[in-house]
Amino acid sequence: MNENFNLGDLVTFKTHPLLFDLYIKGDGKYVPPIMIVKEVLFENMDKKEFDDVSGNRIAEKVKYICVHFDDNKSEFIESHLYHSQLESFEKLNIAKRDEKKQEEGYIDLITEVLNYPKKISYEFAKIVHFKTKKIEAFKKRESSNIKIIEDNKGNNIETKEKIRNYVVNYITPDFVICGYKKETYNDLFYNNGNPKRIASTDFIKVKWFNSNQQKFSEQYLPIEFFIDYDAFKHKTVITAEEK
Repeated sequence: MNENFNLGDLVTFKTHPLLFDLYIKGDGKYVPPIMIVKEVLFENMDKKEFDDVSGNRIAEKVKYICVHFDDNKSEFIESHLYHSQLESFEKLNIAKRDEKKQEEGYIDLITEVLNYPKKISYEFAKIVHFKTKKIEAFKKRESSNIKIIEDNKGNNIETKEKIRNYVVNYITPDFVICGYKKETYNDLFYNNGNPKRIASTDFIKVKWFNSNQQKFSEQYLPIEFFIDYDAFKHKTVITAEEK
């Protein structure tokens, strides 16, 4: 098994199309979200990993609680996923078209996100942003528009035009800090001393306007999930050549 993911790491389900191509093809609603690791869970040594009859693997020792933002319901969703079902966001192909000449000081989007601070300072009423926001905003879908034109001899000629547009599902609103709590745990280890779970200890309460319910919502989340500056004001370049 590859090295475990850590708290605050950005991951995605291994079916994400941008792991295999520069562009999303087909319906964007089937694209899985970029998630952030909230907890690392280590199964007991007695946990069954293989089927008794076939010998096939049916589970793993390491599981993660991952969080993403459902922009349709305007709420955070938790998912429990095994290590081998996930890939790091670093493997994504995020293309950004920019007609202007690249300026000095540009860095690619993946590197930019990797350089986000691991943890911000707490300040009541500070505006913060979910770390996945800019990546979700830069996803692109490619489709083809077929046209039939008639030449000067009356023959029909089929032409195909590529169309590219942004797919901004899972985009997050801006949040305002409205609380803080320090979590303590009494179940981090098994009786034999082996680790049972790794969890964040610093949580901030964030408030946002819930467009689905037409009211303000709030929730405690690990402080590692957020940055405290507008990432869209930072310049980025393409991470791979557009085709």
